[in-house]
Amino acid sequence: MNLILNTPLTELLAKHKITESEYELIINLIGRHPNEVELAMFGVMWSEHCAYKNSKPLLKQFPASSSKTKILAGQGENAGIIDCGDGLRVAFKIESHNRPTAIEPFQGATTGVGGILRDILTLGARPIAFLNSLHFGSTSDEHSYYLLTNAISGIAHYGNCTGIPTVGGQLICDESYTTNPLVNAMCVGVLETAEPITSGAAGIGNPILYVGSETGRDGLGGAAFASSGLNNKSTKNRPAVQVGDPFRGKLLIEACLEAFKTGFVVASQDMGAAGLTCACSEMSAKGEVGIDLDLSRVPTRGKLEPFEYLLSESQERMLLVAEKGKEQTLIEIFEKWNLPAVVVGEVTNTGLVRIFHEGQKIVELPPKALTDQAPIYNRVAVAPKKQINILSESDLPADKEKIERKLLDKLSSPEGLSREWIYKQFDQQVQLNTLISPGKGDSAMLKLSKNSLKGLAVVLDCNPFYVKIDPFLGAQIAVAEAARNIASTGAQALAVTDNLNFGNPEEPEAFWYLQSAVKGIIEACTQLDLPVVSGNVSLYNQFLKPDGTSKGEILPTPVIGMIGLIENYQMALQIAFREVGDTIWLVGETFNETDCPRLDWNKEKALHSFLQENAQNGSIRSCHDLSEGGLLMALAESVLISDFGAEINLEKPPDLKLYALLFGESQSRAIVTTAHNLELKPIDNLKVYKIGSVIDESKLKVCLGAEKEIINLSKDLLKEMNSSNL
Repeated sequence: MNLILNTPLTELLAKHKITESEYELIINLIGRHPNEVELAMFGVMWSEHCAYKNSKPLLKQFPASSSKTKILAGQGENAGIIDCGDGLRVAFKIESHNRPTAIEPFQGATTGVGGILRDILTLGARPIAFLNSLHFGSTSDEHSYYLLTNAISGIAHYGNCTGIPTVGGQLICDESYTTNPLVNAMCVGVLETAEPITSGAAGIGNPILYVGSETGRDGLGGAAFASSGLNNKSTKNRPAVQVGDPFRGKLLIEACLEAFKTGFVVASQDMGAAGLTCACSEMSAKGEVGIDLDLSRVPTRGKLEPFEYLLSESQERMLLVAEKGKEQTLIEIFEKWNLPAVVVGEVTNTGLVRIFHEGQKIVELPPKALTDQAPIYNRVAVAPKKQINILSESDLPADKEKIERKLLDKLSSPEGLSREWIYKQFDQQVQLNTLISPGKGDSAMLKLSKNSLKGLAVVLDCNPFYVKIDPFLGAQIAVAEAARNIASTGAQALAVTDNLNFGNPEEPEAFWYLQSAVKGIIEACTQLDLPVVSGNVSLYNQFLKPDGTSKGEILPTPVIGMIGLIENYQMALQIAFREVGDTIWLVGETFNETDCPRLDWNKEKALHSFLQENAQNGSIRSCHDLSEGGLLMALAESVLISDFGAEINLEKPPDLKLYALLFGESQSRAIVTTAHNLELKPIDNLKVYKIGSVIDESKLKVCLGAEKEIINLSKDLLKEMNSSNL
């Protein structure tokens, strides 16, 4: 094996983003100098995207268990799996594809969806739904508009072609995302195998199968690219962007699930970030066995160099460990689905990853040197000296024209505009499991089985503006709002997956935001007894000046994915008003907020219990939580989605500002409707207010006190202002 570096060391270290101290650590771990191929493997495996070297000390603090959730697979596996009872087991995870989307938005978003699909599939689960959290610059900016619309097309392309519904998500626009957009994709699946398929290789002598698409040069060094900041040379990284093929993705789903059900697959790992390098080293390390791999057997699209085999992130590929003697049965399954399936290696007792090419051994490494023994950095956190209140608002006069204008402005703002133009591009009903589709409820809901009434609530949430003001509190609110959205359908939150999108961790202020947000998520999950079972970290997210130099970090964006369960989906709540004459109630208290809204966990938990109990007993007919834009926005959104209107009469306490009453974003609140003759009763830590009724007119009418009319707007006008022409 050639251990000579044919390129100057300093040049190689810079190319693979390895520091001199990290190179010394590599030498100590393997007892010699690595060759160029091995150094390239360390470059991708020790990137933040694979090694979490700047975030692992924080991630270890997440709660990994819960008294109410039975976890079948958690942190460290390809995705989390929870037991929902009745033999129903749900897998879910969120991943980012931010950097590729900034360079090649259609393919970047497409392969982000395809990659998270395979994380679910590799466990033995059939993907049943996608969600996405999108953060882009202003749609009035030509480049941002190009990135956003092409990313949405890419998401739709993969989901629609694979026959998996996209059922929820969010879009937030801000200048900080202009050149560094965020595409966080979440996938949910239902386990179809008797037990989850683990990723640890096992069984000395067992063959290793390469299945799926051929390997090409697309996605070279993608993991390292995803772990570095953007600059004016980033467009040269276009070859690091993978190219997805959703039609082959669909074939891979069916072939893998059929193969898994034979019982002949011992272990499974998708080839996502870092491709073959990551798949073979992680399978070897987790199984504490050796792996021999022959690159000459790998199906390819053209002639490749050894490092290209190992670093390519070509899509729709998996690595399987098969039971010895059963490999031909598995190969025939994949051939039936018109997919390559080749024995490329075997499990050994050497404890080493050994890779061969054209009869020569080109790699011999202990797998944990690539995985578990990557360097970990405990970064310095320093709070910013000055925090800017980006949410401050002056009070409103009780002037009808000005209040109506304020509501219409909010409805037509980037934050308030209808997202219908996005989700109408997605197939929401394919597979026929979608019970609550985008825009109909505060969270989506899916049928888990034709033989069960259990409904799975799924949601993505984060308000990065809150996190920017107060990352500890803002991150708590992200978790609270996700759980509140689930409770607003009548379901109970069960588990969390998160995507931590932050700036450069080597900058003390940027790391402070990450550290504080993680502490906030931990506090919120502890309060709600929710485990964090999977997730992803995306760091070094920065926006650029026109000359390509760094201008600053994106808004700190800890996106929370959450799932919940309702025992009888026939009792699930949606946003739309149900019947004329129904009473409209405000549940929860409104306060004068000065910046990031306060959060009282006793009130928040009381609201969740109240909504779940009253949904279950049929007392509540509709529900919509209050979030961005407060009470008037929630009422307007309910009117927009209903066949009816609302007539509201509000009483303003003397010490409460009118702006806070109408548009304030106090937490732990919802509007619900009941039959006109039913009285809702307050419970401990939770107040309820009767504020109006559903009317047989398509408008929103709001009075202050008995006579002062402050809003009288038709549904047609509300819809006109809320509709996007993008």
